[in-house]
Amino acid sequence: MTKIKPRGPIPSLIGGTNGRPQRVPIKNNGYECSRCHTPFLAGNTCVAIPKLGAAYSSAKRVCDDCFKAILQKTAKDLEDVKSI
Repeated sequence: MTKIKPRGPIPSLIGGTNGRPQRVPIKNNGYECSRCHTPFLAGNTCVAIPKLGAAYSSAKRVCDDCFKAILQKTAKDLEDVKSI
């Protein structure tokens, strides 16, 4: 199975509406990564990044590869802020 390349820019965890990411277990099949649309298998884990500030909080589930890219983008953003 080949991975689909995610569309759009890589998001950063720096922002007013992102909550603290958590590793959550996958209880049943049917979930997929919100960035690359890779299906998750039951019994594995994924990372849930909550969106706060709305009437209902929702969490985007991402695979480990996409989460690593998000962490790299966040680290780059922090380095840019440090250089100001």
